[in-house]
Amino acid sequence: MSFSFNPKLFSILLFYILGFLIFAPAETASTFSHYNCTSMNTYARNSTYQFNINTLLTALSSKASASTNQGFYNTTISGINTSDTIYGLFMCTGYIELCGECVRNSIKTLASRCAFNKEAIMWSDECMVRYSNRSFFNTMEEKPSSCVQNKEDYRGVLESFNKVLRSLMEDLLTQASEAPMGSNKFAFKKEMISEDKFLFGLAQCIPNLSKDNCRQCLGDAMAYLQTSCARGKIGGRVLYPSCIVRYDPYLFHPLLLPIGKKRNLGALATTIIFHALVPVMNDFLILNFFGVVGEEITTEMNSLQFDFRSIQEATNKFSVENKIGEGGFGSVYWGMLPNNGQEIAVKRLTRNSSQGATEFKNEVLLIAKLQHRNLVRLLGFCMERDEKILIYEFVHNKSLDYYLFSRENHRKLTWPERYKIIRGIARGILYLHEDSHLKIIHRDLKPSNILLDSKMNAKISDFGLARIIGIDQMQGNTSIIAGTYGYMSPEYAMLGQFSVKSDVFSFGVIILEIVTGKRNVDFNGVDSIVDLLSHAWKKWRDGKILELLDPTLAHMFFETEVNRCIQIGLLCVQENPQQRPTMATIALYFNCDAMDLPLPKEPAFFMHGSTESRMTKKEFDDLGVI
Repeated sequence: MSFSFNPKLFSILLFYILGFLIFAPAETASTFSHYNCTSMNTYARNSTYQFNINTLLTALSSKASASTNQGFYNTTISGINTSDTIYGLFMCTGYIELCGECVRNSIKTLASRCAFNKEAIMWSDECMVRYSNRSFFNTMEEKPSSCVQNKEDYRGVLESFNKVLRSLMEDLLTQASEAPMGSNKFAFKKEMISEDKFLFGLAQCIPNLSKDNCRQCLGDAMAYLQTSCARGKIGGRVLYPSCIVRYDPYLFHPLLLPIGKKRNLGALATTIIFHALVPVMNDFLILNFFGVVGEEITTEMNSLQFDFRSIQEATNKFSVENKIGEGGFGSVYWGMLPNNGQEIAVKRLTRNSSQGATEFKNEVLLIAKLQHRNLVRLLGFCMERDEKILIYEFVHNKSLDYYLFSRENHRKLTWPERYKIIRGIARGILYLHEDSHLKIIHRDLKPSNILLDSKMNAKISDFGLARIIGIDQMQGNTSIIAGTYGYMSPEYAMLGQFSVKSDVFSFGVIILEIVTGKRNVDFNGVDSIVDLLSHAWKKWRDGKILELLDPTLAHMFFETEVNRCIQIGLLCVQENPQQRPTMATIALYFNCDAMDLPLPKEPAFFMHGSTESRMTKKEFDDLGVI
């Protein structure tokens, strides 16, 4: 039987092998974990310290799950009294892709196992999480500690093995400790024991440590590891609060790359090729591999592109009868694809974007990859004849405002449906802010951009439009206000400054509208207004929360859920963005009924008297949607 080597076929096979390795499910999740509730000092239930610790753990979880996770994060939650201040951090142990899950699982374990302890630490394969009521960021600490050893003894010549181990440890110590303070002090290396046996080692200090402190911590850990903890064993690790050291005879972190460098496909391919495929590959194959990757990207782009004639046919040439909406970025039409009968929503963008064709296509490709049950799916685009068109899945039950504010449909939303919609919106925004591969700030959250499917599940639409049409999504301020007055945070509406907290403000307004069934601004007469935020604040302040509830719900509601929603809504619309909770914290509020919520402060735009801040409806409308 003859065999002929086909380089292109081999490179295609390699591509799919890499794809499996990169996107394989988390069978690689932590198999090791060790926690220590290091202090006998405890805090009281429902105390300020408990609130601060919940805030801190939420911040750590959110940061670890974010696409911007760089492998380390520390923060301080300050209390009015110094005794209520809490310090915390997480550190990824090399494998950032699994770090977010590791941090979340560690936080759950500590919250359960170390409840009411003011200080705790947990080590796992992919991360370390720690918090304390004392500052420890710049301090070298070796207690509490943990020693883990492989049960198997080394069966070869022990003297030779120890020599290799010492060499490995010395190299790791130098590499990790020489990194500048504040950078990721991480080292990973392998040494050959014999012709077919290797020893893999890892050393890491927390970035806050000075060079000397890092060197001392690692030196002490390595001495303990070699002379006592794992003496004569084929593997072991020592875990200190300030550093960790580990060695094993197998590659315990596949595809391990230095922390702080984003792993792109090229870097992953280079690593795998170097460690495993160098003997059988040459320069031609490497170039051919990247050619295949380029072909895959081109194929993916082509699958998203619709031709203009098909879109014209689907929408009956963008007829008035097919028009189902209009917003600041263009008109929306219902359509049905002629080839398969699929219903679609077609957004025909206004022709005022200066963005080039390549940038437009790249942004569409990125946004199309965002998939979540509470987001409307972007199916593709059309770019012909100076047209820029987006094609979305069609969501049958129209938008949230249709049910909240139209007289004929107002009574159709039950309280369970409203509560389900609120939580669905929260999940969708959290995904955009923290869990997607992009960090998306919506900037125009409102009921007309919340669509409802056949099961009344909320689906956020128009997310990512700022990116697609070429508005810098991540800038701190802008002269292009893409939003609707009444839902815009004050810092965005007045100063053009936006952040994730701008979306939180909009979400708070939507919560109050869903609970009350009223628009955020009701106009009484020509030049007097009563805004919903002020109304809700007064009722909450006066202990008359249930008077806010939509009268059509009568007695068909759960009082605790209503109270919680209103309080969360008021927390979201506080004037100071820093006082508004993050979406991760809001998710925690909804998921943990036993957690006490902080007391909200006056909302933005609160009217202290009937003569203050009077504006006509026209003046409000002039602020409009851009």
